[in-house]
Amino acid sequence: MIFSFLIFLLSTVEAAQPWSCDDATWMHEPQLEEGIFSATIQTTCYIHDSNGKGISWAFDRIQKEFLKKDKYEIHSGPISIEQDSFQGVKYDLTDKLSEEGSDIAIRQNIELLTDREKELRYRTESTAIQASGTASYLRYVSFETRVISNKNNHQVKLKNKVVVERPWFALSFLFKPLSAKITEDKFEIARNRLLEHLLSDPS
Repeated sequence: MIFSFLIFLLSTVEAAQPWSCDDATWMHEPQLEEGIFSATIQTTCYIHDSNGKGISWAFDRIQKEFLKKDKYEIHSGPISIEQDSFQGVKYDLTDKLSEEGSDIAIRQNIELLTDREKELRYRTESTAIQASGTASYLRYVSFETRVISNKNNHQVKLKNKVVVERPWFALSFLFKPLSAKITEDKFEIARNRLLEHLLSDPS
């Protein structure tokens, strides 16, 4: 998801956090059925941005991320789209990354929409995943972000879904709670990196 809003992408943030977040909660209780773990986790965060960069700035900031050719392979896009009073773009791209010794390439559909004043909507949904190591059991990931602004105060709603296949060697009674804990930890890391990115200046 940009940086990529993906839970298997990110490293720990050690800097002080200029924001606050509600506790993450499950939309539905994590499930393990026929060897497939699935879970959707969500939270809401609150940012005060004294620089007042605004929604339009965030929209352009995210699009600039996709120009990093060493990280993204764009298959199509940007293609203009409209939904209700929102305008934006969609992409079909592959996000390439390495984490904990695993190489991961996640092809995903991306929609980025805004009314240019009060709200930004960002969604990624994987369509194909190629990975090595333990990441090879990842079957699906999506991330949804809504940024709602009132002058310099921003409310950021985040929702992340993951689907993971249980390895043959993993014990069922341990795999579900362990996967749930990893999902929570990775979601927190992804949340922090996203908020940090939105508050930073482009490099």
